[in-house]
Amino acid sequence: MITTMKYISITGHIGDMNHVVRRYLSRYDIQLEQNAISGLTQPFTTLNPYAATLKKAEFFAEIVGQVPVLHMPMTASDAVNIVEEAAQLYENRDSNLRALETTLVETTTRIQSMGNFVGLDLDLGELDGFQFTHYQFGRMSIANYRQYVKFLAQDARVCFVLSRQDESFVWGVYFTPVVHKGEMDTIFASLGFEVVQMEKEPGTPAQRVRLWQEKSRTIKDEISALTRQTLAETIPPVRLAIACCKVKNLYSAFDVKRFASLSKNRRIFTFSGWISAGDARVLEEEIAHDDLAVFTFHSFEADEKSSPPTLLKNPPIVRQFEFFTRLYGLPQYDEVDPTPLLAVTYTLLFGLMFGDVGHGFVLGLLGLFIRHKWKTPVGAIMAVVGASAMIFGFMYGSIFGFEDILPALWIRPAADITQTLIFAAGLGVGLIAVAMFIYMYNAFKQRRFADLLFASNGAAGFTFYAAMLWLGVRVMVFGRAVTPMVGAVVALPLLFVAFKHPLERFMAGGSSAVLENGGGVKSLGQFVFSTAIEMFETLLAYATNTISFVRVGAFAIIHAGMMHVVLQLSQGTAGMNSLFIIIAGNVLVMGIEGLLVGIQVLRLDFYEIFSRFYTGGGRVFTSNKIGMGQ
Repeated sequence: MITTMKYISITGHIGDMNHVVRRYLSRYDIQLEQNAISGLTQPFTTLNPYAATLKKAEFFAEIVGQVPVLHMPMTASDAVNIVEEAAQLYENRDSNLRALETTLVETTTRIQSMGNFVGLDLDLGELDGFQFTHYQFGRMSIANYRQYVKFLAQDARVCFVLSRQDESFVWGVYFTPVVHKGEMDTIFASLGFEVVQMEKEPGTPAQRVRLWQEKSRTIKDEISALTRQTLAETIPPVRLAIACCKVKNLYSAFDVKRFASLSKNRRIFTFSGWISAGDARVLEEEIAHDDLAVFTFHSFEADEKSSPPTLLKNPPIVRQFEFFTRLYGLPQYDEVDPTPLLAVTYTLLFGLMFGDVGHGFVLGLLGLFIRHKWKTPVGAIMAVVGASAMIFGFMYGSIFGFEDILPALWIRPAADITQTLIFAAGLGVGLIAVAMFIYMYNAFKQRRFADLLFASNGAAGFTFYAAMLWLGVRVMVFGRAVTPMVGAVVALPLLFVAFKHPLERFMAGGSSAVLENGGGVKSLGQFVFSTAIEMFETLLAYATNTISFVRVGAFAIIHAGMMHVVLQLSQGTAGMNSLFIIIAGNVLVMGIEGLLVGIQVLRLDFYEIFSRFYTGGGRVFTSNKIGMGQ
């Protein structure tokens, strides 16, 4: 669901700005907005005085490590002085530390240079013993390399071995007999070949890079140890760590002030922004007892500049599916959050299409592992749909493809194809109807009454869709003829959809001329042609969207069919071979079909359901909350 947002402002005297930042902006999630009004207010433009010290604090924070959990009061001036003192001590470091830093720079340069040649399986030590062969390592541009390929690749006097290529350059080494050394060096120089000097120690470039990387790590550890020792002689590491943290917080707190708007005399400041309604009530009550700040609620008009940002708030399991919602686009503030519907439909449809107790169990375990290992929502989604697959596996009576172990609590898709496909189509009809209802609810919320009444997903479109379904049942199930009266009743809602644009103009108080379609006056022929095309697309969408859901039943049947093939193949062998075929077949089916089902379910949600009601394009809520720390 989408969290209700409030636009608020906090006002006070310029001397109390730090108090407001420290007491409120550091504790509440508020998305601050620039709201300086030309001629009346001005932005806060003072440069951040902690910018220079911040870089030093970040450098020393990496050296001293994490801040310990303890309380050590420290003023802003003390924190800045400690960091600056540490910087001065570091500048005066001894010759041993400077020598190590020089060596580290040289080592890093070697790693970067040799890293371009790790694709070559050449022992650099052996190359030094070549007496009759000349070689050069280096790089040249892509364009010049193409010239080499065109004119020299077939020349027996030279051989260029490619190591690495990017968008601009290729790296490699060329070999030529010593007698052609001068000629080939001249040719490659004309191709812009930049020679890279390589060390002649034993080992391949990849081995040498690993060796230098290990040496680089050792040097870094020595530098950190010596630096800590140097600083600790004057400044305790704990105190320096807290000072670095304090400076970072001071910088962040001052940086927030750029969102303040000041009165013309620069004596009054105002912070404005979006906050959740729940936090707004708590903040209002807290500021009511504060004589140094004034809290104000503001009304807003839902336009492009002042529309609230979107903050999604869903239960933990549903929250994982926000990953898919964001792929389609964040919902606008005045839209329905589709995530709960997506969570239900994705879980339901996946289980229907992939119903197998064993496969669902394996998928669920894999999802839990991925979630634990990489903390990604995809793992949680896999665990949820795995559980759904297990439930429908019991409904189908299928476990690792075996259908003679468990009784089917509902149906066996492969044994009752007709019922399976009819159920899938009926489910699709229900989900499309839900999508239409959500569209109408969105249109009502956004006061788009013409869309609510006459759009293809509005009341007229829903009535036509329901009438067509009723007509189909009437003809195919009850065998009753289509009379002119019945046809007229079914077609009437479609006329409202066809004339939506003129009706929308009429409702808005504009001209009711039928030929004013889509904002411009058209000839009768243009109107008829464009309306016919729109109606054809609408009818095609109704039909294809409904038929698309038949794939839900089709995949359930295919799943059973694929496992039937695996079991049939296993019966043609005996012993361990049969077991191997069963295991390999299950792994193959789980991998291929699991991926296909996951993609197809997402497609159904995005194109058959979301496309009917969802706009997207909402603004992401970004909190400017400051963690003040120590």
